[in-house]
Amino acid sequence: MKRRMFFSIILTFLLITTSFVLAQKEWVTVSESQWQGSFSDVFFFDAQNGWIVGSNATILNTTDGGKTWTHQPLPFNTEFKKIRFINAKTGWVVGENGTVLKTLDGGKSWMKLSTGTLVALLGVSFVDEQNGWACGDGGFIMHTTDGGATWTPQPIDTNNTIEGVHFVTPQIGWAAGGGGTLLHTTDGGNNWQFQTSATVNTLDAISMLDHANGWAVGAGGAVVSTVDGRNWEVQQSNVPNSNGMPEPIWDVHFADKNVGIAAAEFGVILTTMDGGITWKPLEHRPVAARLQGVHMISDSEAWIVGDKATILHTTDGGNTWDVVSNANELRAVHFFNDELGWAVGLAGSVMHTSDGGDTWRPQNSGDVFELFGVGFVNEMKGYIVGSNAALLETLDGGTTWKSVSDPGDEGHGRAKRIKFGGDMSWKSAMASYAMSFGNPTHAWAVGETGKVMRTSDGGKTWVGVDIDPGFSGAGFNNLFGVHFVDEKVGWIVGFGGTVAKTTDGGDTWSITIGYAELQDIYAISSELAWAAGNQGTIMVTTDGGETWIDQTVPTEENINAILFIDEKSGWTVGDKGTILRTTDGGVTWLQRNSPTTNNLRDIIKTPNGTLWIVGDSTTILRY
Repeated sequence: MKRRMFFSIILTFLLITTSFVLAQKEWVTVSESQWQGSFSDVFFFDAQNGWIVGSNATILNTTDGGKTWTHQPLPFNTEFKKIRFINAKTGWVVGENGTVLKTLDGGKSWMKLSTGTLVALLGVSFVDEQNGWACGDGGFIMHTTDGGATWTPQPIDTNNTIEGVHFVTPQIGWAAGGGGTLLHTTDGGNNWQFQTSATVNTLDAISMLDHANGWAVGAGGAVVSTVDGRNWEVQQSNVPNSNGMPEPIWDVHFADKNVGIAAAEFGVILTTMDGGITWKPLEHRPVAARLQGVHMISDSEAWIVGDKATILHTTDGGNTWDVVSNANELRAVHFFNDELGWAVGLAGSVMHTSDGGDTWRPQNSGDVFELFGVGFVNEMKGYIVGSNAALLETLDGGTTWKSVSDPGDEGHGRAKRIKFGGDMSWKSAMASYAMSFGNPTHAWAVGETGKVMRTSDGGKTWVGVDIDPGFSGAGFNNLFGVHFVDEKVGWIVGFGGTVAKTTDGGDTWSITIGYAELQDIYAISSELAWAAGNQGTIMVTTDGGETWIDQTVPTEENINAILFIDEKSGWTVGDKGTILRTTDGGVTWLQRNSPTTNNLRDIIKTPNGTLWIVGDSTTILRY
């Protein structure tokens, strides 16, 4: 009897403990960007003291050479464009709606100055504590002689936006802007004279090393330079043409007359060692985001900032860059097994784990556009789909990715391994928004204007599929989600409530058109499936799609992805950190605690039962 009572107590204790542990199980953040938004400018007064500004009234400061960055909070939300300091304590920030801020204590506190204008201010230059200039939209330049307490507009004979201004003394300065505008003054801006820039491209930034040597950069990969402060010549920037046109260059800075760095679109970084006579693009881009600000501390050390909270640092003159911060907008995640996983997203981002998700490291996709789907045939061979007709392949686990498609093909069939026949040939040039592997050899990708393609040989060849020969309209709708149960049974969803189903590997399709925009679908069989979409939409079918029943959902946020473990247990994720769970097949959905407010884009399960979610700002969650 005592022994029975003892075991009963132990069993009760174990049940209580197990219930408590299960009740405590929560989603855990594995990765999330420390900062969000876009950074537009970086400025260092010396090697230790630096600042970064950007969207959402962001001001970051370092006093230890960039080892740590501290956010300097402000009680309003304005996009800042430029920041300049004349010593470690005194500085100014300019931005939207005529905003000018000033600090006298290194940014611990900021004063909002009265400017008398609502013009978007894009550039600022100070030569001492009193004399400064700011410029912006509509041919605008204003000047202060009292440190910013009062400002006076300076007349110039152009309505072109003035993108940048740079003074080297209280009298001598330059400004650059739209249509290749270059202006010069020798009397503090009372009179501005036009200079010939030798380009009609917008000049987005100007940087003068001294009274004679300077550079301006801008649209179409434009670089112009002067060695006498008066005459400007075009330099060959050698920017790539990632989207068919030369990348715009957003900023430039020189450490001396020879060593300079320029920051451009799609993560392009240009370096020169001879004053710009020759510019060389960095072969391997550390990120693919727009790079908007660059500052050289010396001929070896420099900082670059840009979109997606990008912060880059080099100590070898720009040959290699450390990614201090980058908020990848992740769109899809795939685990081949419990250890090997990949996440893909915007700006060509690919992240990989080989230790079950404990650590994630970037891989170079070789693509700069949006990546929306990923899947692997085996541990080494995998595929990614995305915008601009992207179909990328790796044969070495992602160490290298190469394009199977030809983004410049425009549907003419030059991509030998992708075949869209007859009237569908143009669809080969469309984007793909999702991918699903029914088994290791059979995979599907769906996307823009009804694009559907499949492989039945593990990716060696891809063939376009017409899911709508009856012209119901689904064949021209954007398709956002696809899920194949096996090589035969699959479902597709998309715009206008489109649902397409096949039970014969895609030879024939049954199509229904609904109302809500559907983003994802998950099927247990040919009869049981759930679809999810905008404004909290979750629907279920138990009869193979003949009828769909709306399920009650405790949110109106967009649902972006759905996953079921079995016929009863399921999860969905969506905007603003939404995580929902059901244990009764969706009869009831309950909101689960979410460790983030970022938009969540995809959810998957690994063979051992671990769940993964990815989303904006490099968000990776584990359960």
